[in-house]
Amino acid sequence: MANTFKLKIMTPDKVKIDEEVLSLTTKTSEGKFEILANHASIVVNTVPCVTEVTKANGEKIQVATSVGIIGFKNNELNFCCRSAETKEELDSGRAEEAKQRAEKRLSDEKFDQERAKAALDRALARLELKK
Repeated sequence: MANTFKLKIMTPDKVKIDEEVLSLTTKTSEGKFEILANHASIVVNTVPCVTEVTKANGEKIQVATSVGIIGFKNNELNFCCRSAETKEELDSGRAEEAKQRAEKRLSDEKFDQERAKAALDRALARLELKK
């Protein structure tokens, strides 16, 4: 049994990662979970978080991922999400502004609370990665 699997992280406009990896750790509404090679077939929804990937050579990379869906079957993992950004791609000033906007909207009932909470979660994941 090989200890790697094929990972593809995709957003609507690009393929962010497409390579063999040892593991992927991300988060669902129920908490963190890790996928390793030869995992049982699974489909899960993800929430905004810092996703960690361990490449085949052992190098670890972190990516701020938004809500998405993961499908794992036959040692291939497809992770489709709205956005995926590395630390170098993130603008911490922009993420801080988004956080402040979302917090303001959460305190005002005239705004869609679910949408504001989702925006806050995305901003917090980006800021966590940028630290």
